[in-house]
Amino acid sequence: MVSSGWWGRLCWCLGLLVFVSQPVWSIGTTAGTMVTNVATVNYLVGPSPPITATSNTVSFRVDEIIQPVLTWQDATPIAVTTPGSNAVLTFLLTNGGNGSEAFGLTRTNGPAPLPSGNYTPLNGSIGSIYLESGALSGFQGSGPNADPLYVAGSSDPTLAPNTNITIYVISNTPSVANNLQGDVLLGAAALTVGVAGALPGTALPGLGQGGGFAVVGSARAQADATGSYITSGLGLVMNKTVLKVRDARGTGVVMPGAEISYQIVATLSGAGTASNLALIDPLPALTTYVPGSMVVDGLVQTDAADTDPAQFIAATQTVSVSLGNVAAPATVVIVFRATIN
Repeated sequence: MVSSGWWGRLCWCLGLLVFVSQPVWSIGTTAGTMVTNVATVNYLVGPSPPITATSNTVSFRVDEIIQPVLTWQDATPIAVTTPGSNAVLTFLLTNGGNGSEAFGLTRTNGPAPLPSGNYTPLNGSIGSIYLESGALSGFQGSGPNADPLYVAGSSDPTLAPNTNITIYVISNTPSVANNLQGDVLLGAAALTVGVAGALPGTALPGLGQGGGFAVVGSARAQADATGSYITSGLGLVMNKTVLKVRDARGTGVVMPGAEISYQIVATLSGAGTASNLALIDPLPALTTYVPGSMVVDGLVQTDAADTDPAQFIAATQTVSVSLGNVAAPATVVIVFRATIN
């Protein structure tokens, strides 16, 4: 039986070549899998019945290729106030190898060379790196769904092949000027002894999943990604006005039964992104919302909580518009109508 001879080494070498040359996310057969084969031959000798002969069993174990992939998930630099505290960057660590692997995490604030005009973020006051718990999407610093603080050596994430984990980097912002960028480099390195930083193709016997070779992939068993903040003088001005009043006679008398058209203009100025921007307007007392009257940036909205950003919440008599992340500069115009009781 051949468990790791020339045939086994040939297989992992070919697998590594395929991996290096193509941008794949997983490496196929799980590390530690035993692949066996028996050849069979059938033949005839004269008029005698068919004869079958089998070869010996040839086996080899699939070795483990170690290949982490790390990406920054925020679409644009995260706007922060200066000074500020505990701003969140989001990263995704993927195990692109074919075996289960543990990874250690590190962060570098203001990685060199520091470009002119950049500042250096500081570790967050509540902690430096957190791991997504899976209980509730998005960073949760406290409460029943709180994400755990990463502690090197005791909470290193272990990932099965082709699985991932979301990682949150938390930073404080020093007192600096507005419109400056601050970078944080997050690094991930496989914790199998001797693989991180080794040359691609390095094979360490007995250290792979299932007892085979641990083979260093094209990324040298480590990965890093840079996320960015931007200090922002982000400003928001909101102005609500009565566009017009229309009574039953078609005039503008403010009387019971008259319909009032309200307009809200929200203006973002400066630089950066306002995250989870939501505009909420409880109806004035003694008025009733006109169903289907909401318009956002010229587009008619439904009153239900559905795919458009607006909804009317009947229980609280509130107009609500959830705009998500809005990059400055931007202007949002909301119009709706209400009737005087």
